[in-house]
Amino acid sequence: MSDRLAAARDYVARKPTDRFGLYALAMELRKAGAHAECFATFDTLLEHHPRYGAAFYHYGMAKKEAGELAAARAIWTRGLDATRGSDSKTYAELESALEGDF
Repeated sequence: MSDRLAAARDYVARKPTDRFGLYALAMELRKAGAHAECFATFDTLLEHHPRYGAAFYHYGMAKKEAGELAAARAIWTRGLDATRGSDSKTYAELESALEGDF
């Protein structure tokens, strides 16, 4: 296990709903290819921070990398709904992801 993954796990153990910690843990799990735990961590993150656009984008990318294309599109679509009118940069990135080649 990488030091960064261990540090992210420790941080989330101390602050289980912290947006930064959950995001960092999900991203480290994504890099490690630990799909099930990565997806569960993104789910927890979005449960506690339902308008966090970057999480939708990267969660969708993780699903795409795992070959779950329909799930990726569904997550990006949810992200569009969550960021509409509040985060134009992330909204555009989500739109771009949805328009990408699958």
